[in-house]
Amino acid sequence: MIVRPHQLPDGRSALFLIPQSVHAALSGDLASHWGNGDFASLVHPEVVWPAIFHHDDGWIPVDKAPPVDPDTRRPVSFLDSPAADSHAIWTRSIEGAARISPFAQYLIAEHFMMLREHSHSADSEAGRTFLAKYEELTEGYRDRWESLHPLCSEAEVKLAVGQLRFFDWFSLWLCLADRTEPHTLEVPPDDAPLRITPCEDGVMWTDPWPWTVDDMHVCVGGWLVPDRDYEDTDDVLREMTDWRRLHWRLIPKP
Repeated sequence: MIVRPHQLPDGRSALFLIPQSVHAALSGDLASHWGNGDFASLVHPEVVWPAIFHHDDGWIPVDKAPPVDPDTRRPVSFLDSPAADSHAIWTRSIEGAARISPFAQYLIAEHFMMLREHSHSADSEAGRTFLAKYEELTEGYRDRWESLHPLCSEAEVKLAVGQLRFFDWFSLWLCLADRTEPHTLEVPPDDAPLRITPCEDGVMWTDPWPWTVDDMHVCVGGWLVPDRDYEDTDDVLREMTDWRRLHWRLIPKP
């Protein structure tokens, strides 16, 4: 679950709970119509786009019953998920991607392996076990994909992994907080700069323009709940009744 701070009109604080699968769907929306000008289109979009869209499906059962942090007494953010819990969730995402393609499994596994490799848990027993397991499995996923697509180059594979990671971060940047300052994203394969400038009412100037359509209107949904101490999951679920949307309109910089 993404746990986003939110301030109500009367000044009271609240929490906006955005399911991880909803954030991943936003990643997929941002990847739609991508590839204008100097920005590379999605590699093998028949696989890479659904992999982006569904890369966090393993979170669905957790986000339906969000756990409570015993120290903060707030719903647990995905950022604070214990390593063992994250590994079980990531495994569900990877295994579930089998319905798309072994290449989707490869991309999602590589994404999560990179997250673990760059975390404080990388050298833990759980981290080493997870990495060793998927270092072996990813070879099989890729071998099965390449047996069907022998002309898929190393550069295409690298770009596909980079695109999943890029759209994941683009979506997270939008979802994690109310953005008021310009931000530059680095777009694979060459880290081309993409400048996003927040304006009023959810409008975002985008420079240069990377999509093949004139503008992009995207949104996510989530539950608005009080920012208070929670006893347990059932206590959170009782408050998860107010479903709201966040909207953004991305347009070329004037």
